[in-house]
Amino acid sequence: MSTHPLRDAVAAIATPLADALGIALWGIEILDGGRMVLRVYVDARPGMPAPADTNEGATPEDTAQDDVAPVGVTPDGVTPDGVTPERVTIDQCARLSRQLGLALDVEDVIRDAYVLEVSSPGLERPFFEISQTVPYVGRTIELTLAAPQPEWPGRRKFRADIVRVEGDTLTFLPDTAPRPDEDPAPISVAWDDVKKAHLVHVFPDTTRPQPGGKTGQRKKAQPKKPARGGAPHDDTTD
Repeated sequence: MSTHPLRDAVAAIATPLADALGIALWGIEILDGGRMVLRVYVDARPGMPAPADTNEGATPEDTAQDDVAPVGVTPDGVTPDGVTPERVTIDQCARLSRQLGLALDVEDVIRDAYVLEVSSPGLERPFFEISQTVPYVGRTIELTLAAPQPEWPGRRKFRADIVRVEGDTLTFLPDTAPRPDEDPAPISVAWDDVKKAHLVHVFPDTTRPQPGGKTGQRKKAQPKKPARGGAPHDDTTD
């Protein structure tokens, strides 16, 4: 993956601030277009107990600081073996957002208007370094390559399972083959050739029978009570 001078400058400031809060910097995204959006992802450290969240139940707006620090957090909830189950709290994200926003302003790192977002990587976490993919071998990812593979003319985006990670080489098995009469075959690429990649979270099949013989299918919407002077309204007919 390519580097960005601004990303490196922000990381140099954010890393020690995150360390002081007992969390780890996961990665940084910079979205240009109109006002810049600076997204900072932080994750719990392996083996560290999850601290009590002093803002339990708070919304991102409750912990946002001014215009440069909207805060959002999406706990991972379910993690594979070998990945820490602890979570980053909203309080930690809010504190890092305040401290980082102040530090960026003092150092004058970003001169134009920008929006700072601090959150956990979430269920479909983006990957910024190849080492971050190691605990997810066997899991499904979506990735975009910098250039098409010879066997896949014109195609750069894939949905695939991670087969193995060796050094700076990522090997993945696409969910389709280049031609209908072929079976999918593993592809190995250098991490520098990966433009972006993120984990795909597979939600449980709620249509399967649940304990007690029930299924997880959603109930059909019931007609609403008629408004005064009106007829019943059925959401299922809209």
